[in-house]
Amino acid sequence: MPRQGSMGQLPNGNFEFGPKPSQLKGTKVMDPHSIPHWETSGFVEYIKSGQKQGDMLLVVPEGASAVRLGDEASIKTKVKVKNGLFYSVSFSAARTCAQEEKLNVSVSPNSEPMDWGILPMQTVYSSDGWDSYCWGFLAQSDEIEIVIHNPGVEKDKACGPLIDSVALKALYTPKRQRGNMLKNGNFEEGPYIFPNTTWGVLIPPNIEDDHSPLPGWMIESLKAVKYIDSDHFGVPEGKRAVELVAGRESALAQL
Repeated sequence: MPRQGSMGQLPNGNFEFGPKPSQLKGTKVMDPHSIPHWETSGFVEYIKSGQKQGDMLLVVPEGASAVRLGDEASIKTKVKVKNGLFYSVSFSAARTCAQEEKLNVSVSPNSEPMDWGILPMQTVYSSDGWDSYCWGFLAQSDEIEIVIHNPGVEKDKACGPLIDSVALKALYTPKRQRGNMLKNGNFEEGPYIFPNTTWGVLIPPNIEDDHSPLPGWMIESLKAVKYIDSDHFGVPEGKRAVELVAGRESALAQL
């Protein structure tokens, strides 16, 4: 089982290594263990960039392949981590034909009741059709299982979201810097940003995420905020910043 360092893409996190042709029926994955380092459950499709669904072109943000989760379908992987550390998992996702798509992200083992993230995907914030999302958690073992699940109830199983580029990053409790009473006031500590993407990472509202992927800060609004980097955005100081993408409906707070 792979041991994940302090940050980076999970083994086969971009799904470039996929099932053998004999393990597929069209695009449907028939063997739950056919995607290296991952286990699938339910109606999961292996999608190649450029494939079409009717008149709609399916675009993959990084590399040539992604997976699509049908209703009640999931993918999961096991990773070795450091017990007691906070982590953030980042991944890219895109809607296909459903309008009310959501994703459920969870980690086990987990002794905290009801501790999972329901990430709404109704609003698309990037012009590419893909957004990256993150979810924070406390590692309660040296070995964890990360699950991404589609709880949707669409009649068409092929209407689930596309998933690509799954990564993990350890988060450290920031200290107050000299001359600044706020912790992590420059937002340098935060979730993993995929270097080859231009749209940053959406941090879910605090009501959907008990452990904020932005250390020291709570997202107090009903809408997400976007964590951005200086490589693709105008950041006045340092390498990271936060964009209030929902305008008045976005809010950060620190106690």
